[in-house]
Amino acid sequence: MVQQGITFHEKGQLEKATSLFRIAAEKENPLGMFLYGVSLRHGWGCKTNEHLAFQYLQKAAEHAVEDLANITNTVNTSASKGELIMAIYELGVSFRHGWGCKKNKESAVQFFKIAADLGDPDAQNDLGHCYYQGQGVKKDLGLAAKYYRKADKQGQGIMGNSWIWKTKYDPK
Repeated sequence: MVQQGITFHEKGQLEKATSLFRIAAEKENPLGMFLYGVSLRHGWGCKTNEHLAFQYLQKAAEHAVEDLANITNTVNTSASKGELIMAIYELGVSFRHGWGCKKNKESAVQFFKIAADLGDPDAQNDLGHCYYQGQGVKKDLGLAAKYYRKADKQGQGIMGNSWIWKTKYDPK
């Protein structure tokens, strides 16, 4: 059902896709919850509803941690694993912007850290930014460099961040 929804989404048939994501979410499918939550947040094939989007993203993130421990490393599950990690990351984005919840930079950092440590390059860049700016955490250029480096090594570096490779930011 989720895969069929993804196919519809890729074809631009967003209403059909979102309908299938909703059905999967209502059946407690974590990936369906994530995709339905993102659809609700952005209004893809449905009316935008940030509060409900947050609830589905939160449920998906809660399931993701447990489900990630149970996913095998087969080709068929690699995309699902990445999308479940994205659910955790997107919950951080919700807290950062106050989308469907009260803004909370500290909570955003907690979710970015979980997703970053699970290998998500967007979360690594966002966590690096939080440490660089001191948003939700104490400013720490060493930790900022650490997470920016992780994202860069995955091909997701940020232009102008050459400072992260200075030896003074190497782990001690």
